[in-house]
Amino acid sequence: PNPAYQITVLFDEIVLGDVNRATQQTNSLGGKGQNFAVATKQFLGTADHVLLLQILGGPTGDQIQALEDQQGFSYQTVRSQLPTRTCTTCLDARSGEMTEMVGVSGTIDAAVEVEYAQAAIDILQNDPPRAMALCGTFPPGLCGETMARIILQRRPDTLIFVDAVKDIQPVLATRCIDILKVNSTEVLSILSSLDMQYQAKRPADVDLAQAAVTLGRHFNIGVVAVTDGPETAYLADIRKNDCWAFQLPDLLAQRTELVDKANAHYGQLLLNPLGAGDTCSAVMLNLLLDGNDIVECFAQGLAAASASCLVPMPNCVFEKSAMQKIRNQITIAKL
Repeated sequence: PNPAYQITVLFDEIVLGDVNRATQQTNSLGGKGQNFAVATKQFLGTADHVLLLQILGGPTGDQIQALEDQQGFSYQTVRSQLPTRTCTTCLDARSGEMTEMVGVSGTIDAAVEVEYAQAAIDILQNDPPRAMALCGTFPPGLCGETMARIILQRRPDTLIFVDAVKDIQPVLATRCIDILKVNSTEVLSILSSLDMQYQAKRPADVDLAQAAVTLGRHFNIGVVAVTDGPETAYLADIRKNDCWAFQLPDLLAQRTELVDKANAHYGQLLLNPLGAGDTCSAVMLNLLLDGNDIVECFAQGLAAASASCLVPMPNCVFEKSAMQKIRNQITIAKL
C-alpha cells in the first residue's frame, strides 16, 4: 500500500563530504508492492497477473502511475493530497556497498484510509483474487487494525500472503494468514513484542528455524519463511510440523559465471539486495498458486532473489538463466 518513486544511482566511488557524480542512473517503480509486481512480470513474462491497490499523491504519484502504465500493470488508485515518497539507492562500485535513503511518507487523511479499505474489501468480495499479497510498511495513517479488517473480509479460497512487519500484529492476530515471509531481523522484531527473551537479540544469537516455528504457532500461520541475506534461510510449515533449511551459494565468488555480458561490467564486488526479498515473495507465491510444492517454491524464490542482486539496477530484474544456475546450487535440508 506504500509505493515509492525509486531512483538508483551508481558511482565509481562514493566519498563522504564531497561532490559525487554518478556514472549511471535509473528511475523506476519502488515500494514492496510495486517491486512484487515488477518481479512477477519478470518471472511470468506478463503483467496480467497482478492488480495493484495503491495510495498515490502529488507529482511523484503521477510519475509512478505513468511508469505502471509503461509496464502494463493494472491498478486501482486512491488519491491523496500528499506527494508519494521518493527512495534513493546509492551504489558504490569500488566498495560494493549499497546505501538506501527512504523519503518521507506523510500521514494520509482519515478519508483516504476509509476509501482505501472500502476499495480493498470491494475487490475481495466482488472479484475475489486467488491471493492477496500484503507487502511492506503501511503509510502513516493507514493502521494495522484497518488492514486486519480488510483481510477478514476475504473469501475462504483467497490465499493471504504477508511480507510486512511494522504494525503487523493486528494482521497476524486475525489468525488467517496463510504465508508470512520476513527476514531474520523482522522475525525477531515481531517476537520481541511477544517474548522478552528475543529483545535485543541479533539473528546470529537465536535459532531462526525455531523462531519461525514459534511465531507461526503463536498466530496460527500456515507457513513462515525467514530469509537472512546470503546466510541460511528457513521455511516452517506449521500445519505439517515440518521445517527446512536452505543453504545459498556464494554470489560474489561466482559473479562472472552467473551473469551475462550485459551485467558483467558492474564490477566484482557490486551486489544490490534492494528488492531481493520482494522478488523472492513474488516468485514463491506465483509458483505456489500454480500448484507447486511449497519447499520448491521457496527455493526458486530464493534463487530469483539472489539473481536479482546481480543486476544492480533497476530493482527486481533478474536473468532466468542465473536464477536456474543458483537454484541448482541451493541445498535443502529437512530439520
